[in-house]
Amino acid sequence: MGLIRQAQKLDGSLNSNPIQEFIMKLNTTLSPKILLPLALAALSAAAILLLNRAHAYPNSGGFGYVTRQTCYQPGSAGDRGRQMGLRNGNRLVSSVWQRLGQTCDRLDHLARIISETPLARPYMGGEFAACFYLGYTDALFGGLESAYDRCQIRCFSEGTAIGRISAEGYCSASIAVGGLYDPGFIRQPGLPFCGQNLVMGCKSQYVQTATFDIPACFAYTSGAFEQTFENSVRQDCFVPSDVPIRDRGYGYSSVSSESSSRVASAPLW
Repeated sequence: MGLIRQAQKLDGSLNSNPIQEFIMKLNTTLSPKILLPLALAALSAAAILLLNRAHAYPNSGGFGYVTRQTCYQPGSAGDRGRQMGLRNGNRLVSSVWQRLGQTCDRLDHLARIISETPLARPYMGGEFAACFYLGYTDALFGGLESAYDRCQIRCFSEGTAIGRISAEGYCSASIAVGGLYDPGFIRQPGLPFCGQNLVMGCKSQYVQTATFDIPACFAYTSGAFEQTFENSVRQDCFVPSDVPIRDRGYGYSSVSSESSSRVASAPLW
């Protein structure tokens, strides 16, 4: 039990490498014959405590990963980031909709302008930033859904705009935490698209944005993240299961290229 208590103390200050300090202390007080077993026991106890902590806090110490649930833990950095993202996203939608006069004949412009507006940047990185972008995109989709509902339109008429918003949320969150393993981190828009052509437009724009327009995001669309990425595209763009996500040429010819400087370049509201 004494070793466990020592390991618990180690767990609280890993930056100073206390495990090494603890072993050095053992070396000065114990004979070499029993030093190695005790050191191994201390390391094992510390490892168990770290793994337990990683299980409780998914983004702790690189042992876990961020999910939507991470952003809803009361009092956590993720929860604070999510709430700030919600405020920023709601302000943006409200401001644009008011400038458009909140008239239904300009509803298509709403999604397009929002998708072309640079994302705000949170003042912190890591879990806070990832959850900021979760809250931000949640607010954008929620605001669009409310406007469409007010105009009694039951489906989105802008596919590329939705694809761009979703992709930028996915990429910004991925970059913030070094990759996502949760396909549902950026939530699915609440309304379907008004036709299959819009579904394909959303898919093509999502893939282009993530693999071409934002160079830093490419690493999070392949390899260990390929399944998460493709499932995210399929979810957010309502792509049927029998339709491949990556078309030949990645679909670059079907949508216009835009500068990656749009992402994360706007001031914080």
